[in-house]
Amino acid sequence: MPSRHLNPKSPKPLPSAGNAAPERADLEPASNAEKPEAMAEHVPEDTSLDGIAEEYHDFALSLRGCDWDQLQRKFGEAMDQRSQAENALQKETAELLEMFISWSQTTIFRDEDRAYKRFKTRMGFAQNSEAKLEEKKKHYANVVKAFENALALLRVD
Repeated sequence: MPSRHLNPKSPKPLPSAGNAAPERADLEPASNAEKPEAMAEHVPEDTSLDGIAEEYHDFALSLRGCDWDQLQRKFGEAMDQRSQAENALQKETAELLEMFISWSQTTIFRDEDRAYKRFKTRMGFAQNSEAKLEEKKKHYANVVKAFENALALLRVD
């Protein structure tokens, strides 16, 4: 980031070619005291202008010494850490989803297997019942034939 040079008459940094935006507020408490109406509209009435100006001045001075490249590097590292954590969560979620799908398919296969066995049992029962019914039908047909034969013998005599 381009460095700012101080004017010997003012503690306020001069804008450089890369950052031509004017400063929004004065950094010195004395200059803020000269223009209290400019700050009054942004400050709640119950706070003192001197305290806020001093706080702002201290904050501005602390920002002058910041290493912005280091801040950007730290931000990049923090974002990389968050990305790694997010990727780990996505991987864990994908694994859990895969396990859930396997579990749900297992229960589906098990239920299908049970349904197939139940179907085979019912089919066997129905076929057995039909076979028994057919045997009874043949038996009754034979009984009727036997009675008819007996009646035919009684008539002839």
